[in-house]
Parts: sequence; C-alpha cells; structure tokens
Amino acid sequence: MSGTILGNESETRPLLSPNGPAADFSTHPRRQESESESSESTVTKKPTKITPLPKVQLFIACFVRVTEPIAFMACFPFINQMILELGIVDDPKKTGFYAGLIESVFAVAELLTVFQWGKASDHWGRKPVLLIGCAGATISSVLFGFSTTFPAMVLTRAINGLANGNVAVLKSVISELSDETNQSIAFSFFPLSMAIGTILASSIGGYFPHFANRFPSVGDAFPVIRKYPYMLPSLVAAVFPFSSGIVASLFMKETLPTKKVVVPKRVSTYRSINDEDDSEMQDTEEDENDGPAVGFRGLLTPDINKLMGSFGLLQLQGICFGCLLPLFCFTPTSAGGLGFNESQIGLAMSIRGFATIIVQLLAFPFLQKRVGTVRLYKFLVFLFIPAFAFLPITNVFALRGQSWAVWTGLAVSLSTYSIGNMAFACNLIMVNDAAPNRQSLGAINGLSQAVSSLMRAIGPGSASAIFALSVDRQLIHGHLIWILLVGLSVISVVAAMVLKNDYKKK
Repeated sequence: MSGTILGNESETRPLLSPNGPAADFSTHPRRQESESESSESTVTKKPTKITPLPKVQLFIACFVRVTEPIAFMACFPFINQMILELGIVDDPKKTGFYAGLIESVFAVAELLTVFQWGKASDHWGRKPVLLIGCAGATISSVLFGFSTTFPAMVLTRAINGLANGNVAVLKSVISELSDETNQSIAFSFFPLSMAIGTILASSIGGYFPHFANRFPSVGDAFPVIRKYPYMLPSLVAAVFPFSSGIVASLFMKETLPTKKVVVPKRVSTYRSINDEDDSEMQDTEEDENDGPAVGFRGLLTPDINKLMGSFGLLQLQGICFGCLLPLFCFTPTSAGGLGFNESQIGLAMSIRGFATIIVQLLAFPFLQKRVGTVRLYKFLVFLFIPAFAFLPITNVFALRGQSWAVWTGLAVSLSTYSIGNMAFACNLIMVNDAAPNRQSLGAINGLSQAVSSLMRAIGPGSASAIFALSVDRQLIHGHLIWILLVGLSVISVVAAMVLKNDYKKK
C-alpha cells in the first residue's frame, strides 16, 4: 500500500485538489475520478497543498470556545473554601462531596439538552445555538457569585448546563471551516482554546475571591464586594461569554450548508477565506451521496459505539483529573493532599494550561500528520497512567517539607497529562470522520458531547466522594483514589486498542 511511511494512506489522503476550496467535509465519500486522475501514478503524486484556513471565522469560534471552561471552571479554585465559609460543611475534609455535586450539576443539566442543541444546530444553524449558550453562561456566572446557599449554587450551575450546547456545535463549525489538508491545524486550536480558558479560569478563580480583604480601599468603596466575596470572580468570568456572544452576533458567519442547488458539487460548505476578502459564504448543494440527517438510533453503529465508549473513558479521566487537582491541592498534607492556598491552586492549574498550549501548538499538527490520527490517539491514552501515579508521590514530598520536590513532581504530572491531552484533539477528528454524512455533523457532535456530559456528571461527584472517603478513613494513606484512577487509565488503554484504524469514508 502506498501512502505514508506508516503504510496508512488514508490518514493523509488529499480530499481536495491542490487548487480547490478550503473546506470540504472530511468524511465526504470519494467521487468517481476522471480518467486523467485515475491514471496518475501514486508514486509521482504531487504533495497535497495545505489550503488556507478562514482565520477570522476560526478566531471567533475559538473565542467562543475559550468562554466555556471559564464559565465552568472559574469556581474550581475557590469552591471548597466557599462551601466552608457558607457553612454548608464545618470540616475541610468534607468539602469534596459537596464540591463534586456542584460541579456535576452543570454536566447533568447539559446531558439533558446537549444532543437536542446539536440537532437544533443542524436545522436552525450553528450561530443561533451558540448565542443562546453564551447568554446562558453569562447569566449563570453572575447569579453564582451572589449565591449564599447550597440550593442557589446548584440552581445557577444548572442554568448554564441547560443552555449550553456550544462545545458540540463548535466541533461542527470547525469541521465545516476546514478540510483534510488543514484539519490537524484547525482542530488543534480546539483543545488549545480550552487550555487558554483553563488558564484564565484558574487566574480569575485564584486572584479575585476576597478581593476586599486584600484591597480594603476597594471594599470600602464597594461594600457589595465585601458582602459577597465570590461575586467579583463570578462577574469577571461572566464578561467572557458575554463578550464572545457580542462578537459572534456581529461577525460570525453561518457555516451550516444549505440544500439549494447553487454551485457545483465539489464546492465546499465554506470556501477559503483570506482576511482581505471576507465575503465568501455561499450556498451548496446537498450531495447525492449525502442523505438526510441521521437520528439518534442511526448513529448507534458498532464502530461509533466503540468510539464513543473510548471517548467516554478518556473524558472521565480528564474530568476526574480536573476536579481532583484543586481538591488534592487544597487538602492538608497530613490527610493526603498538598495544603495549598487559593493562589497556589490557581498556579498549579495554570501550569497545566500553559503546558497544554505549548504541546498543542508545537506537537499536535506535526504528529497527527506523520503518525495518523488513530495511531496517535492509541499512544496518547497511555500517558494518563503516569499523570495520575505521580500525584500521590508529591504528597510524600509535601510531608517531608520538600517544596521544590512537590512542585517538580506536580510539574511532571501536569506535563504528562498535557501531552496525553492531545488525545482529545484526535478524538475530535475521529468523531467528525465517523459522521454518516454532512447533515449529521451536529447530531454526532451532540452525541459526543452528551457522552462528555455524562462523564462530567459521573466524574466530579464520584471522584470527589471517593477522594473524601480515602482521606477521611486514610485508605492506603489517603491515596486509594489514585490507585483506582490508574486502573481506569488501564481500562481506557484497552478500549482504545480495539478501535478501527481509520474512520474516514472511502
């Protein structure tokens, strides 16, 4: 078989002609080649020209993506302290369970609606659904800052989840903005945007709580900040989805293809955009091989089920790591944690975000093109094992008072996790490649996000509860949770190994 040096020709097969438009659906069935094309020798095939990405539209999509982790994670650095100060619990060791519930309610609410939002975007368009999500995130963040009871905290988080279909819809948008020649670059920006959002969320959640205590003059001028010590970080977090919603409403162009016969069949849903010429949106015909949008049951094929199962395990590991990191850092060293303050917790989460950015920018496009999406994915899932295994080791260093060793071990764990995090970008490409047709992009990404939401619902609550149990009863010196997560990572590796080697339509 000719193709890549790994023998996987389908991983780098050009979908468009070198001078063709920039955005074709990567799972589009190959059409009958002309005689001149079919007679061309595979040995002398010209290198595929990378088509330019629509920079402005891609930037807007990434800006909207940045706001989701901010709205979701800005409370993570202070949630445990907030629960303690509001009198929900009276023991720091017991904050984990309630923090997990508050973090999970967002995902439960999202699980109930995200597939419907994905389907809605296939009919109404991507843009209106994204604007609804931005509005929900803004309202939820503002109200959360004024919450003084546990039910109020739960309700405000639920508002965000019910209105949020943005991640699923943005996956479809990026697929429609790219083609096979540039999808590795385009999709690398998706986890990159989340990493930026994570850094901002960590900074906001770590710096702005109790602002009046650190700056008394501000507290005197604005007594409301002193009365509601977690209002300011929540308001700052709300600025981002509000701003991205405004930008998207003014400048974002609809990427959902229409079904009117206006242009030749090989024209993509979204043409190449140069910053100088930003008026390229055009209608496209529904391809003769591109049937109607597939419903929920039509997506449940064996191959897609395996892919979603592997993604679910991957997402569960990511969610557990994300929610346990601040809890692990907050827990006293004698109980199995690191005893960090809010600023140190924010710094630890920021290290993870910066490491993810570096990896996504420098490594992912290079590796995806040369190794192949699925093969790279199968390697990356291995890295979650050492990422979890290093965390309890840092507690041993903390008990000995070796702060330099604590930060070194933590950096190794976070860096390993950040490299493994490229598996999420691989999965984005695999899911879009597995879509039955272009009209089902919103549906399959809605299904993918529903799986993600299910893991978000299960992960924080169960992981936090097991962590609290481990710490409270000192099971394996408080480290039982990490042994279980290493076991979960091993299961995830096994699930990845049974995936097919290529999800592109032939």
